[in-house]
Amino acid sequence: MSNKINWEIILDEDTREVCKLNLPDAELLDYYKRISNRELFINGDVDDFLVDFSLKIIEWNKQDKDIPIEQRKFIKIFIHTDGGDVAAMNNFISTVQLSKTPCMTIGMGKCLSAGSMLLLSGTKGMRYIFPTTTAMVHKGSSGIISDVNKIINYANFLSKEEERNRKYILENTKITAKKYKEVEDKDWYLLSEDIIEFGLADKMITDLSEIY
Repeated sequence: MSNKINWEIILDEDTREVCKLNLPDAELLDYYKRISNRELFINGDVDDFLVDFSLKIIEWNKQDKDIPIEQRKFIKIFIHTDGGDVAAMNNFISTVQLSKTPCMTIGMGKCLSAGSMLLLSGTKGMRYIFPTTTAMVHKGSSGIISDVNKIINYANFLSKEEERNRKYILENTKITAKKYKEVEDKDWYLLSEDIIEFGLADKMITDLSEIY
């Protein structure tokens, strides 16, 4: 005797029709909900997916072009990452800093390497962290394996890129040139109090209402 349930008998016709629907994935629904609220969540490696987020920021600026800046719905960027691709990072930073619509950055558990650079890209006064957020600043690594001439050419390029990143850090934090020189060849880890002291963020969250 079969134990298979005959749902055609148990379920009424309307319920059977509903069950035929292909409901969207829960994570996808959550993504679209965040997008509708102008919330971007960088959770994982920094890579080319940030280009899509850059396009969203451009789109929102286009929507806001006739709205006074102080009346615009600002963009929230939540960051929890170990870092990643420099080119993707730089493009996103440029987009955020060119955005006339204010961009709030919120450091979650960790803003390491490229993540720390993203954190300090937000609109001044709107860069937040949690009491347990950790950041890490460093020059990064090339990881190149090639012939001597290509290594020399790439080293020249990296030197220029490192200088650009150094300038960006000094202009957007309270880190002095002297301090940066002391730590630039290290993986410099910062606890939340250090992040505020050195100006990678503006405020430590003490009440969640501060960010919604």
